[in-house]
Amino acid sequence: MTTASLPARPVREDWRALADLCASVRAEVPRLAGGIVDAIREEIPDYHVVPRDEQEAAVGEQFTGLLTGLITRRGPSPEESGHARALGRDRAREGLPLHALIGAFHVGYREIWNVLLTRADARGGDLSRQLVRLVGTVWTWVEQATGAAAEAYNETIRAQEAAQLGLTYRFFEALYTSSPIEVDVARLAHSLGFDPAGTFQAVCAPSAAWADEQLADLRGRVGRRTGNMRCANRGATMVAVVQSMPVDVLIEAMRRHDPELRIGSGLVRSGLAGAAASIVDAQEALALATADGEAVAFGTAWLTATLLPQAGRLMPLLDAAAEPAASHPDLALTVRGFADNGFSLTATGRALHLHPNTVRYRLERWRELTGWDVHTWPGLSASLLGLGLVEAGALGGDGHG
Repeated sequence: MTTASLPARPVREDWRALADLCASVRAEVPRLAGGIVDAIREEIPDYHVVPRDEQEAAVGEQFTGLLTGLITRRGPSPEESGHARALGRDRAREGLPLHALIGAFHVGYREIWNVLLTRADARGGDLSRQLVRLVGTVWTWVEQATGAAAEAYNETIRAQEAAQLGLTYRFFEALYTSSPIEVDVARLAHSLGFDPAGTFQAVCAPSAAWADEQLADLRGRVGRRTGNMRCANRGATMVAVVQSMPVDVLIEAMRRHDPELRIGSGLVRSGLAGAAASIVDAQEALALATADGEAVAFGTAWLTATLLPQAGRLMPLLDAAAEPAASHPDLALTVRGFADNGFSLTATGRALHLHPNTVRYRLERWRELTGWDVHTWPGLSASLLGLGLVEAGALGGDGHG
């Protein structure tokens, strides 16, 4: 009778050489951290908002943990995941974009992995093969570290957003309803990063186009630029106020959200009283904006924008422009051309590709239909103001004003 042979015991793999390699690299982490930080800052320019010494310390802590984990072939401990969460919170407070934070993890892990591969190749033997078998462990570290950091980052951003939005609502409400020179309003401005004595400029758009998450996205994109911007919905209007920032930066970001968005911008004005006045400017300019047009600046449309709220009272004076402008748009075009070309029949004809006699005929016809002689100040001003209100939809149509 033959006795069955027992299965051979598996040979335990010797990981001591690889552990020694990882320990030797771990001892060099304080020196290697500088090079890893250089690589991160070269590939991710946003990281220059983070103090270098702080970043080197974080990189050193991060990869000391990784190498310790590779020595024992384990993933991150709760304490090490806690370090990643703390890092995510810090980067959120420093204003670093989330994609930059995640990108830095990837660059850093790539750099330390390249160091390990180079050292393993130099030592020879089975070290490179064994190291490659730890890719899964390394990926566990990348996945858990970035996940913990991103989660803490987003929690911090949400908390900051809620706090800042509350302050923004209070700030705007104070500008609308109370004297902007009150101490409390100045304190709110400081809390939002504004200089109360500096210059402000407001931009307005319909609030229907801006859900809370879209406003948060706008604040995130514009907030990474130089300067300061705060925005919130107030009734039917989205109100944004900028300081130390070209308003075109904000308008461009708003256009990316909605290319057909109606937008009005106020004047650049000084102090908190100026901030309140610029909001009024922007609201009045918004009333003239169209979905297929450019943003309306109060600085160029101030006269019509200021008169528009009074269109009902002015209707008896200016409504004579409504019917001729609708039925004879060529006459309205000629009146505007006459005003824009030095009140010269010849220059107006050249600009509109008309004979001067045709220009004269059209201006006379306008006088016959409206009673306004554009060769006089009363007739010209009434014509231009009337046309402006017609274009704004305040005169003519089914209902006036």
